[in-house]
Amino acid sequence: MKIFSDNHSFACKIVTSQQEWKVIDRCSLEPDKKSLAGNLFQTDNLFESELKSEKFWENLFLVKNAEKSQYDLIIEQVRAGEDIPDKTLCLADSGRKFHGQRNRDWVSLAGNIHLSVFLKPDKPIKQFAPGFNILTAVSVLQTIDSIDDLKGKAKIKWVNDILIDNFKVCGFLAHTLSEGNKVSGAVLGIGLNVESSPDVEPTPFVPQSSSLMKLSKNHTQAGQSFVFHRLTVNLARNYRLLLNDGYFKLLEIYRRRSIIIGRRVVIMPDPIRPEDRQDDIIEGRVVSIGDNLELFLEGREKPVTKGRLILKSD
Repeated sequence: MKIFSDNHSFACKIVTSQQEWKVIDRCSLEPDKKSLAGNLFQTDNLFESELKSEKFWENLFLVKNAEKSQYDLIIEQVRAGEDIPDKTLCLADSGRKFHGQRNRDWVSLAGNIHLSVFLKPDKPIKQFAPGFNILTAVSVLQTIDSIDDLKGKAKIKWVNDILIDNFKVCGFLAHTLSEGNKVSGAVLGIGLNVESSPDVEPTPFVPQSSSLMKLSKNHTQAGQSFVFHRLTVNLARNYRLLLNDGYFKLLEIYRRRSIIIGRRVVIMPDPIRPEDRQDDIIEGRVVSIGDNLELFLEGREKPVTKGRLILKSD
């Protein structure tokens, strides 16, 4: 795996093995890497290294402070017809203009994971739209499970939040592109609070937030480097599983680790608009999660496929 960074200290923190680094000019990169690096970095002088032990991921771009959401930059570049290398990771230590679902602000603090992933399956994948969301969620769960005193504690709040003891620690996004019956590209975005807890105003949707380091006593495992490497291992394994018809294996984990099954919930329109009526608000007890992540509520025949969920106390 080739590694590129604009900050030697940050790169050494993430890639903890003894690496040899050299300074290169961005313009010397291959065209697909040069274009992406030009969008990600604010300088043409970059540090380059290679991690030969990494056999799955091909490129890692490490940005100390991103000027814009890397997730958005990748999508914009692909839509513009510019090539991006397959199996590319983009990790920012902190940044500006990061966001979650429906462009809601995401507070990006140093020491946390702000990861964007680009994959080019170039093949048909059954149920690919929910599949990449599920792949991402399960990978984050398994990563948190690798921290000894947090094992089994992380839960999924439909559709794209990860909670520990009702504290939100992670949000994720997935965007897919298709050509005919093939998935030509997938962009994953993961914001995971690892070393820093954001000061976020409570809402009914996110009553409280925290970080792995605050919730764990094991500050080595609950550190940025350890979490990043475990996350990339889990993403690679689950991506292979999805490519090999493992959708329902991943879905079973998603269902088993859901915090909402059996719970009373309120599902609001998203976004909330002035013209929304009271009957647009859905309330009830979640019975099950369907094969495409739709929700089935007690006494309600029609499944819920969209909206923003509030957990209610029983």
